[in-house]
Amino acid sequence: MSLKATSFSYTFRAVTTKTSRTGREQLAYRHILLAMSVVVLFIFISSLGYYLIEPRYSWHNAVYMTVISITTTGYEEVGGGLTKTGRVWTIFVLLGGVITGAVTLSLIVAVIVEGRIRGLFGRRQLERKIASLSGHVIVSGYGRMGRRIARLLKEGNRPVVVIDNSPGKTALAEQDGVLYLLGDAQEESVLLAAGIDKASSLIAALPDDAANVFLTLSAHGLNESLDIIARAQELSAQDKLTKAGATRVVCPLVIGSNRIADVLLRPAIADFVEMAHKGVDLEIEQLTIRPDSPIAGKTLLDLALPARVGAMVVAIHRPSRETLYNPGPDATINEGDTLIVIGKQGMDKAMEKLRQTGQV
Repeated sequence: MSLKATSFSYTFRAVTTKTSRTGREQLAYRHILLAMSVVVLFIFISSLGYYLIEPRYSWHNAVYMTVISITTTGYEEVGGGLTKTGRVWTIFVLLGGVITGAVTLSLIVAVIVEGRIRGLFGRRQLERKIASLSGHVIVSGYGRMGRRIARLLKEGNRPVVVIDNSPGKTALAEQDGVLYLLGDAQEESVLLAAGIDKASSLIAALPDDAANVFLTLSAHGLNESLDIIARAQELSAQDKLTKAGATRVVCPLVIGSNRIADVLLRPAIADFVEMAHKGVDLEIEQLTIRPDSPIAGKTLLDLALPARVGAMVVAIHRPSRETLYNPGPDATINEGDTLIVIGKQGMDKAMEKLRQTGQV
């Protein structure tokens, strides 16, 4: 089933892609590994020099002399002192230790500073992208349901902003190529940062009903024209969410039980809906009539969808929330109406072409 209310074109990108992010992490690991390798290699070479130059030095003494030299600790020389060659080697160890330490420190600091600067610029870039959105959908909670919803909206070319207070969940959103905010969706400041004043819809998919009720209250208070679709874990929460301002309440328990009952009692209808949802042989589409549409005020006969795209209108949903089922050819189409259309596979592309050419 492919559902499109109006035409949106938006490319979903995170601040960085998964590939580039992984590449930067690997580069940082390589820098740190290089720094540690330089230190270990220098200690080994310096200790080997002491071991070969000073015949009385064991490996333990050689490593000890190397460590106290490069750390400029200044303890007394072991083994009764150094030979002339040993002192020359110590000069090399001291100078080499300073250079090695500086190089190692610079590599580590570069990784830390670069990561912080990139993160700062990344957050600002993300904020600018979110601020430029209008008519987008805010998905609160990026759990299994929230992630699935965001993915389907992305496939339908709807701009999405995800809000979640878990860094792990926002990391998933970034990997999925969805804009996101790290924060508590119940806080008004976070909702405002997500552009709730310009958003068209909000999906309350937080883990518990109490949080969704509070979120719905806050969102409705900030934008009364916002469509709020809230998830209810328990049946008792449906009325509370509706009173809080939710436009629609979806209860997985009810949907799941109805689906199972349909499979048992009306298997043919269940198979038909499943087939339509998958778009195997037919598709279900929705078409919203814009105020400037040339067919506003005309009839279904004038629209002639069966002849133009091989589809028929099975229902008309009015802005007043009245729904006219199985409308006749003389049914009038008004601006703001949403036509529920069913037809053969590929119908959505034909209807999209009608939209783009301004015929509907």
